[in-house]
Amino acid sequence: MATGKTHKNTVLIPVDGSKNSIRAFEWYCSHVKEEGDKLVIVHAYTIPPMQAAKHSSVDFKNQLLEWHILIQKAEEKARSILKIFEEGCKKLKGSVSCRLMHAGGNPGEVIMKFVKDEGANLLIVGSRGMGVIRRTFLGSVSDYIVHHASIPVIVVPPK
Repeated sequence: MATGKTHKNTVLIPVDGSKNSIRAFEWYCSHVKEEGDKLVIVHAYTIPPMQAAKHSSVDFKNQLLEWHILIQKAEEKARSILKIFEEGCKKLKGSVSCRLMHAGGNPGEVIMKFVKDEGANLLIVGSRGMGVIRRTFLGSVSDYIVHHASIPVIVVPPK
C-alpha cells in the first residue's frame, strides 16, 4: 500500500503490552529512530476458536453470537494495548509518522503480513527471555519472526 510519501525507514514493532514490548519501543526510540521514519506498531492477537464459546445450547446462532463476543473482547484488548503506545507515538510526532494497528490471526503470520503490506525494512521485537525448553514447548513469536522475515530483525532481550 504505497502512500506516495517516502520514508527514511519503515520500522515495524509488534507489541503485546508486556514490559518487553515496551522495552522494544523504547529501544527503537533511543537507538534507531531517525527523522522521517515511518513507525508501525502492531498488536496481533489469536482469534479464539469457535469452540471456545461456552455452549449452553446446541443452537448454532447462539454459539456464533458468543464467538463474536469473544472476538470483540479480543479487539477491545488490542485497542487497550495499543493505547499504551499512543502517548509515546505522540512524543515522536513531527519527526516520525506513527501508525497503531491490530489484527487477529496467528501472531507470527499476522506480523509477517504487516511487514509486507507496510513495506517495512526493519522489525524490532521484544523477547520474553524464555529458556530453550519453554520456547520449544510454547513456541515463540520472536523465533517465528526471525525464521520467516526477509528483512533485518532486532530482538531486544529483557533487562
